[in-house]
Amino acid sequence: MKLGIIGLGGWVTTGHLPALTDLGIKVDYCADIDEKRVKDFSQKTGCKGYLDYKEMLRNENPDLVLVAVPHSLHASIALDAINNDANVYVEKPMATSFQEALTLVEASRKRNKVLVVGHENRFNPAMLIAKKLIRSGEVGKIYHMRGFYIRQRGIPTSPTFIKKDLAKGGAVFDIGTHIVDLLLFLSDFPMPKSVTGKTYSAFSDDKTKFSVYPSPNLPNFKVEVEDFGSAFLNLGDEITAYMEVSWASYIKENKMEVTILGDKGGVHIENGILNFMRNIADEYFISTPSTQPQRGSVYREVWRTVMDSISKGFPEYPLCSAEQGAIGVAILESIYKSALEGREVKIDIPQWLLKQSQLVS
Repeated sequence: MKLGIIGLGGWVTTGHLPALTDLGIKVDYCADIDEKRVKDFSQKTGCKGYLDYKEMLRNENPDLVLVAVPHSLHASIALDAINNDANVYVEKPMATSFQEALTLVEASRKRNKVLVVGHENRFNPAMLIAKKLIRSGEVGKIYHMRGFYIRQRGIPTSPTFIKKDLAKGGAVFDIGTHIVDLLLFLSDFPMPKSVTGKTYSAFSDDKTKFSVYPSPNLPNFKVEVEDFGSAFLNLGDEITAYMEVSWASYIKENKMEVTILGDKGGVHIENGILNFMRNIADEYFISTPSTQPQRGSVYREVWRTVMDSISKGFPEYPLCSAEQGAIGVAILESIYKSALEGREVKIDIPQWLLKQSQLVS
């Protein structure tokens, strides 16, 4: 299987590449508009480098393409790869509009190609055990969910995340997409009905004080997107959810937290630690299920499952399918629309898309 990578930023070199190397998966081709990146990556991996991804697709016809470019380019480049008869692993979010996401879903289905979205947090052992508890009925009927991804000093300094034309959005698109996906994944994708969202740019003027990342020496360095977002969601089967994400906050420590509340029990995951709450014989119990440590990085398990999926012709659990990714994008898009218009926004998801997303979860 010939593997090509489009976009050679830090997430590829520090996250994906070590996992691919560990699994013995060879990178055959790479493409990036930065000539130095292409040269360095080609020398490190022995792959053939291109400055034009379209030329790479046309000349090499890779079987699988990893798309890791700025958010605004995810959909168009992933579509080009699919139309070139490649399976695709596209980083999150898969698109910046629901219509773009639907186009990717339809293209992958038409060409019978595997398209998965880079929501690697699903592979966290705590998330997978929580999913088993919920699916087995241990929490009963879910009625409310909460998700937080909050940083003290985590405003990105790369233009790909903070320039409006490249990123389209800020914290909501960057890390809010993970929270939305985890809430939907754990609850087996209930139908999104409406959202009320709010965004802020509270720290943009003091970005260098609220970032652990080095500031680039650019004359027009400016954060053009939001650093905070929150949303209240109405979902099917009388489920509500609240989410909050920020790149910077006056808090004592970074936090990634997901809570699922049911009428028989509750699941709480904070920074990878799982707690399960329930009543037994009128006694309130809190337990911490043991989790097996991951062998290597989470991306090792992701890529192992991706390769198995392509050999079988469909996304294997717990990968995020194209249909599931599209539903997440519909919610993210509605959060921005609600924040802009200052009102609750209805979400219209086609029934066929919802049914397909539930089949994989």
